[in-house]
Amino acid sequence: MAPATPDGHGRASRRDHFVAVIQDRSLLVLGSVTAVGVTLVAAGWVMQGLAYVPGLLMQLGTSMMLLVPLALLGFVLERRMRRAEEQIRATAAQLDNLTAATREQLSEHRRQREELFGAAKQDPAQAKIRVLLDEAVQIGAIVPEGARVQMPGSQLRLRFRPDGTDILVRVEELDGSNFGAVPWHTGEEAKIFARRLVTHLQAADRYPGDTSFDPTTVLQKLLKLIQLGVESRTGERPRDLGPLIEIPNEQWAISGDGLFSLQRPYRIQARQLVGSAQGWPQYMRTQGWVDAQAFDEAYLLAQHLLQPRK
Repeated sequence: MAPATPDGHGRASRRDHFVAVIQDRSLLVLGSVTAVGVTLVAAGWVMQGLAYVPGLLMQLGTSMMLLVPLALLGFVLERRMRRAEEQIRATAAQLDNLTAATREQLSEHRRQREELFGAAKQDPAQAKIRVLLDEAVQIGAIVPEGARVQMPGSQLRLRFRPDGTDILVRVEELDGSNFGAVPWHTGEEAKIFARRLVTHLQAADRYPGDTSFDPTTVLQKLLKLIQLGVESRTGERPRDLGPLIEIPNEQWAISGDGLFSLQRPYRIQARQLVGSAQGWPQYMRTQGWVDAQAFDEAYLLAQHLLQPRK
């Protein structure tokens, strides 16, 4: 039995053979037509003698007058085609070099970003988090309004967004309503920002207490959300989650595009979450892989966050 060959190679071989056959037949036809033409001219000469010569010369002259411009035009076209082919090859080579350089730059940028995430997790300084927030907003990894994380010991959310060289942290209710903002100034230590935030919460009588409130936990949650959004947006993860808003639990993520499962490729589009009741909680309870409590939490929160603001 003949060894199997890839289908593409087989098609290429058949195509090359077909082209070669056509070329061989074309040469045969041209040679045959030329021979017939010479035979006809000789026969006319024999039949008419010298009287045939003037007409023959006139026809030959006319043919040459037509043939020479056509030949020159063919040479010009061939030269231009060769020049175009050379330009195409040069452009392709430049694109190959550019693609390689771009890949190298992207790889280097990814490495630097991973190092920055690692450094920020070790030391959540304002400058590091602001740079990561800036990039996340620019590439659409988080919504322009900023990323939300839950404050420990409370239903309140803190929404972080870059604001020039500062980070503006907005304090929000569960449904997204705002009751104040606290700036995190450039170069400021996290503990100074945390004291300012505590003062704001105490003034509103919403501070959960020293035993519950942990700024480090808040910032680590924020970095986890940003990293998930960036990696999904840049193709480092298999699915694009859209611009993230909040990760309410380990099973679900809320983005501007809808509600996404973090465990499998499953999405409920934003337009399916707002407006009239869709019956999603009842339906999701029929799915064996769904944690009903986690889904209900994420679903109700997504309805609040994705509802158009009046």
